[in-house]
Amino acid sequence: MINMGQRVQQKSVDINYQNVHKFFEERGENKNLAHKYNYVLFQDEDPELAIRRDEQEKKKICALLDLQGGQRILDLGCGVGRWGEELCERGLYYVGIDGSAALIKRAKENLQKFPNKKLLVGLFQQFPDVLRKAGEEEPFQIIFVNGVFMYLNDDDFEEALKNIKKVCDASCQLYLKESMGVKERLTLDEIYSEGLKQNYSAIYRSVAEYREAETKIFGNEFQLSSEGYSFDASLHNRKETADYYFVWKKK
Repeated sequence: MINMGQRVQQKSVDINYQNVHKFFEERGENKNLAHKYNYVLFQDEDPELAIRRDEQEKKKICALLDLQGGQRILDLGCGVGRWGEELCERGLYYVGIDGSAALIKRAKENLQKFPNKKLLVGLFQQFPDVLRKAGEEEPFQIIFVNGVFMYLNDDDFEEALKNIKKVCDASCQLYLKESMGVKERLTLDEIYSEGLKQNYSAIYRSVAEYREAETKIFGNEFQLSSEGYSFDASLHNRKETADYYFVWKKK
């Protein structure tokens, strides 16, 4: 059933977490997607675009981070383990958490050959408790958040930034990437997507909003070492939103 949703520009409004969870559970159970990366990078009508974005993003970000075998990495919103493939191959110990049990099931399938991992089902809002229950209380040298803040309402977004600091090692690096509003905030609340064939909800905060929020939380202890668009302009296909990243490193 197609619901009538709403598009809200600039104004801050909340999205319904149950709708977001339903979207990803249904997506994770979909057996008709052309490529495994489509589960999290979407682009269902152009699978090659998702593959090219993945390749370009990994090449760019791995060059910016100091990656060393044996480091502990936390991937919040790990989806199907897209980054786990790269990082486990490099010898890092990978802990992935996602709120969708269906996506974690796919992540376990995708990463089954790697022993240096742990994949956990849990909401971003509760990730400290999820780590504690799994016996993963040791701090992390690298933390990834890749397209997850956009599904958090403002209060939970700020709290999530604070919680990230609590699990950082003394030499921690943060890679934070989201789909952001090019000019201003845009919220989609249960908008039907022809490309995805599902109702979709997300908060596309502006680049300036993300920079301000992250600087507020991390600015005293971390240095912003890099920021920019995740892909070349040729791989962007939206006018209102684009994938943008920040890399923070402990001072």
